[in-house]
Amino acid sequence: MEALVNRILTLPLVLVAWSISACSSTVPPASNLCTDPPTSTYADPGALPANDGDLVRCAQDGSIAAADVDRIARTTGYTGSRLTSGFELFRLSYRTERGTMPPRAGFSSAVALLPTTPRAAALPVIVVDHGTTGEAPGCPPSKESPTGDNTYLAELGYPLVGAGYAVILPDYAGYAGFGASHNPPSGYHASADEARSTLDAARALRALRPSLFSSDVVLVGHSQGGHAVLSALALDASYGSGGTLAGVVAYAPSWFTMRTFGAILAVPTEYPLPAAADTVAASVWYHYSHAELLDGPGAGALLFAADKRDRIRSFFDNSCDEQQLAMLGTSATDLFDPTFTSDVAYAAALDTGCMTDDCTTWLARYSADRPHLTGNATRVPILNVYGDQDEWIPADRETCGFDRLASDQANATVCIVAGATHDGVVGARADYVNDWIAARALGGAAPTACGPGAEALVDTMGSPITCATLPRND
Repeated sequence: MEALVNRILTLPLVLVAWSISACSSTVPPASNLCTDPPTSTYADPGALPANDGDLVRCAQDGSIAAADVDRIARTTGYTGSRLTSGFELFRLSYRTERGTMPPRAGFSSAVALLPTTPRAAALPVIVVDHGTTGEAPGCPPSKESPTGDNTYLAELGYPLVGAGYAVILPDYAGYAGFGASHNPPSGYHASADEARSTLDAARALRALRPSLFSSDVVLVGHSQGGHAVLSALALDASYGSGGTLAGVVAYAPSWFTMRTFGAILAVPTEYPLPAAADTVAASVWYHYSHAELLDGPGAGALLFAADKRDRIRSFFDNSCDEQQLAMLGTSATDLFDPTFTSDVAYAAALDTGCMTDDCTTWLARYSADRPHLTGNATRVPILNVYGDQDEWIPADRETCGFDRLASDQANATVCIVAGATHDGVVGARADYVNDWIAARALGGAAPTACGPGAEALVDTMGSPITCATLPRND
């Protein structure tokens, strides 16, 4: 989760046609729907189309040549072979469903990158889910400059499109049209909300240029995005993606128990502000967004101390910088309403059982946000890539995710990358991931081993690192 927000989005959004250098496309022309102004893809669309995944708005917004794709990707830590395709960039919005109860219609914005030199005549649809960036409308990677150095957009998207794949990077529903009526903010680590945005993004990319794609779909996510793609895998059997899931790549996924976001309130001295503002921000974003999504407008602020509510609301609505929380107190419990803390914290951390309805509600939400994989989801290949120098998700928490996938009997391979950090693990293995996808969706040869498995994670005494509890790894 990017430590937790390690890129405050200071680069200007390019909302007019741009091009670094000329490049001619060798793929068919885009859908004739793509004549909207780029700004329209972030606006409230009004009446929605009938089907999930249908395009609401579409704008073609420039192109980048292969040499520049390669150069920009390397500013983010990409270390693989030379990237040989440029791309055309499209800004989209598409219909999806929100993770409300019951689900209701919504929409999500996204950026799509279509290669000028496709890797094959028929490509898999690739959905790329971003990690934590903040919940405010200016925070998602689609609003980063496509020509800027060291951006999340380039880190995740450029190694794939530069290798000839077509990709879509959804913002998750709630960012576009932020604050509009019946459009709650994006549910942070809300499995049902993220998963629908992810699966419908696959439909939207296919709708953009149908002749370019095979029936295969591949999901790729980093950190929170790893949580999102695993959530989408769990939902796919009942919801679908418009194709067949051929594989899931999860870089440093936050697949630990979601009880963690409540449990930190039981040990506030371990998460002082500002030293642990990133972790505290994750708890704030989780609880505030869930209350807004599931309980209704205004419910998020009510979880926080009365004298902090206005500033927490402003932080959530406007800031991509978790350090702003450091001005509001000395620990997480200074921010939350004392009743909420007493209701939830120890039940989440110590499994003491619930004495209130609020406690029961929140423990059920924590559980729902790490769904089990069942049926066909256990057969889809998963590549779980983790750096042993990850500075945000410690090895004893990431191991909890490995254990959960193993207990579900998922078809998961763990790849440990020596020396790689939370963000650095993407660039260190993006080239391998390109070949891994080709082996599953294009008939390519299986690449050599990505790295050692979870047994490579050992402590300073050489003993295997195991899942840290408490909270229990439910």
